[in-house]
Amino acid sequence: MHSGGMNLGGDHAGGDTLLARRPLEDDAEFDITAMIDLVFMMNIYFLVSFLTASMGDIAQPTARHVSALDGDTAVRITVLGSLDGESVSVYLGNGKEGEEIKDPEQQELRVREYVEKALEEGKSNVLIKAEAKVQEGQVNRISLAAAIEGMKLHAGVTEIDEP
Repeated sequence: MHSGGMNLGGDHAGGDTLLARRPLEDDAEFDITAMIDLVFMMNIYFLVSFLTASMGDIAQPTARHVSALDGDTAVRITVLGSLDGESVSVYLGNGKEGEEIKDPEQQELRVREYVEKALEEGKSNVLIKAEAKVQEGQVNRISLAAAIEGMKLHAGVTEIDEP
């Protein structure tokens, strides 16, 4: 059997060799740092992709103590914020229906008249829909104007998507 060393014509059984023989057993060494890095990157990838995919499949619980407001027994008031963030526009109706009221005194007066008329027509609920950027104080001001005995106040926040 040939040992891998170079023989210069001497005895083949272990005589004179120019190079030292390599041992028959080599210590196998390799660097696994790159493999560990790859495993960590794969773990991160699968964790992120799993969380992203599973978030869409989560069933949100439904409200148990809330019921939908009956449109036949409710009057709607919409409060939209302005660009300056201080003033609001009030619409007597759902969304931007009807006339826009910008003057705060007129808003309170017209809201009170609108709710009183709705009470005379047999309506018993007031739904105030406010845009998310409207300050709470403005919603409270409109709520106080709409607070009439015999009417239940309901408030909601909505996001308006404008094209």
